[in-house]
Amino acid sequence: MSAAEEATAFRDAGFRVFPLHEIRGDKCQCGFDGCPPEAAGKHPVASNWQHTPHWSDEQWETITEYQMPTGYGVLCDGLIVVDVDIRNGGGDSLEKLMGDIPEISGAGLVVSTGSGDGSKHYYFKAPTGAALVSKHPDYPGLDFKSSGYVVGPGSLHRSGKTYVIAIGTPDDIDDAPADLVAKLIRPDRHRAEWDGRAIDVAHSDIADMLAHVDPDCDYETWIRCGMAVHDATGGTGFEVWDEWSGRGDKYSADNMQSHWHSFGRSANPVRIGTLIHYAEAGGWKMPVELASDQDTESPDPERTETRKDGLPCDIAGIDLTAPPGFAGVCADWIEGQSRRPRKHLAVAGALTALGNIFGMRYTDDRDGVSCNLFTFCVAGSRTGKEAIQQGVAGLHRAAGIAPATHGAIKSEQEIIRNLTRHQMAAYVIDEIGIFLAKIKNAQKSGGAAYLDGVIGMLMQAYSKADGFMLVTGDMKEELRSAMIKDLSQIKKRIEENDAKPGDVARADAVERSLGNLDKGIERPFLSLIGFTTPVTFDDLVDFNSATNGFIGRALIFNERDTAPRSKRRFKKKPMPPELEMSLMQLYGAGEFDQGAGARVEYYGPRIQTPTTDAAIDLLDDVTEWFEDQAVKHKSASGLEALFLGAYELVSKVSLILAVPEGLRTVEHVRWAFALIYRDVQEKARLVIGNDREKDAPKMALRAKIANLIADEGETLGVICNRLRKFKREDIEKALAEMVAQGVASEAEAVAKNGVKSKRYKLNG
Repeated sequence: MSAAEEATAFRDAGFRVFPLHEIRGDKCQCGFDGCPPEAAGKHPVASNWQHTPHWSDEQWETITEYQMPTGYGVLCDGLIVVDVDIRNGGGDSLEKLMGDIPEISGAGLVVSTGSGDGSKHYYFKAPTGAALVSKHPDYPGLDFKSSGYVVGPGSLHRSGKTYVIAIGTPDDIDDAPADLVAKLIRPDRHRAEWDGRAIDVAHSDIADMLAHVDPDCDYETWIRCGMAVHDATGGTGFEVWDEWSGRGDKYSADNMQSHWHSFGRSANPVRIGTLIHYAEAGGWKMPVELASDQDTESPDPERTETRKDGLPCDIAGIDLTAPPGFAGVCADWIEGQSRRPRKHLAVAGALTALGNIFGMRYTDDRDGVSCNLFTFCVAGSRTGKEAIQQGVAGLHRAAGIAPATHGAIKSEQEIIRNLTRHQMAAYVIDEIGIFLAKIKNAQKSGGAAYLDGVIGMLMQAYSKADGFMLVTGDMKEELRSAMIKDLSQIKKRIEENDAKPGDVARADAVERSLGNLDKGIERPFLSLIGFTTPVTFDDLVDFNSATNGFIGRALIFNERDTAPRSKRRFKKKPMPPELEMSLMQLYGAGEFDQGAGARVEYYGPRIQTPTTDAAIDLLDDVTEWFEDQAVKHKSASGLEALFLGAYELVSKVSLILAVPEGLRTVEHVRWAFALIYRDVQEKARLVIGNDREKDAPKMALRAKIANLIADEGETLGVICNRLRKFKREDIEKALAEMVAQGVASEAEAVAKNGVKSKRYKLNG
């Protein structure tokens, strides 16, 4: 069986697998200087392999077709793989181990490695959360891998041989013998993940970390410390958290147990990295013995100084349909509302909704950005857009911000009124492309000036989330009159003991807004997620809209498949109680009134989400990279504004990913950069495809083709159907040139009905 077929068997059995760099002859094709010979064909394509998801069918089809030519890795999370190294005495040690624990010989899966010297891998399932050693003094030449990864069967070795299954299949992997676990387990320690690697912590280690954090810290930090302790200890560390909390003046024993139990029901666990960050800020230093003695098949070569693609970080293998952390949980739930797979739109919905839910309360410690977004979801008619809209609205309802959610925009006056009723105005709009097309047509004909005012008001409010938004004199007086009338009616109901739910909060809010009206609208929080079709939307992206307008400030999410197949036995996912609770906690941070009619607002100081030093360095690199691109485009295309605005989006998206965990890491920044990198590339291609049709039709055609084949690739027939204004022969010629120049790749695709066709995919 090929590497792809063997990898599929692991994936179908529930294990996580990922591509390894190709090996040709005995040479690794990673393209990085200094790659040692022993690493050839053994190190991952993606630098974030530790966070490999469980791939969907669509993702897996792309990976096996384009990204797995010679080998793959199997993540050892949940496994114990006994790695027998014959050259270092592993044969004798294996014989001794089988004598001590006879069940080892009954391993459900045994793989002969590609070295050809008799070395083998014995696969077992590991107990959840167990902290295990990778070496045992009684068994030299054996590695017991419960973290990292191993090269999977079917993969090519630099010797020219392949890793071959000797016994069983991935489905036959059974629980590890209890005696083996007992030999390997680290007493009184728990396995946790930090910075992409496993660490094994005892209660005493966690107590030492907490000793460097002030127990009288703010509520947010206190809660996150407790959640991190709960997660790292598997729920066994209550006494450690309680003892530390008891040293503070704010300590109250009344709610400690209820808080602790709620941590176990949270859908967005806070990891130990957040506690480590707080402890390091207080002077804690990590002991050398804390790091687990995990290893992998071979060292990953140093890449930071030898990148050949010119990017500030490695984004190979990043799955943009699976955001890290809680955002990924929300995207999965939203996508579960749709009968047809709409993963890209679900990500747009999750990022936008989460930004709305906690954006009024949180910022970051570097840029002070806000979490509000403009997002456009582009997909074919009747392919599931409505389900994604309902998913976004469902997250809003669960968090308590439904009163500030709106489904249409009528005028700039209405936008302002919405921002006085609530601090937030979150727009979820169907057929946004038709609305934008009306504006573009009106601009050409010189009519419907009010539409221009709508876009101007949206952009003005979007940028004032941390200040005051000024309004015109006429609008100010109109608002003042409406507020006075509203306040009078509310006070009358209160005086007559006929108050509606939320009237008291509403009265306070109206009085506050009246007092600030001459300054403007205080800290308006406005976001928009719009849904449209490619036929309506694509032609709207021109030079002006991408560089100076509304679209340039937005993120675009495309679903390329205009005829997605329905999921078999589809049933909408109900919202789990733990997800609903987590959304409410994120919105209010324990301080809000979610009664019916409550005003959606927060004017207190925003909580700063800390950023690790490594993530700050990467943000600096990302800033420089986008600025370098802006300089290049200043003379080449004039699209420099598109790249100058990209960093803010990286900062916003990485913050949205980080807030639920309480710490922004390299993983968050890398994923955000990969998303925005794709976004600016697609926008640039849309501009070229639309603006250069007359003076450079060949360039325009190639740009349009590139956008169609950018993700999973596309067949020639679909490309021709989507680009009907171009001749088929011109399309075929352009594709042939792109393949010859290495811009695109060509492969044979076989449909489910057995029909063969050519499929093209954009490289890089």
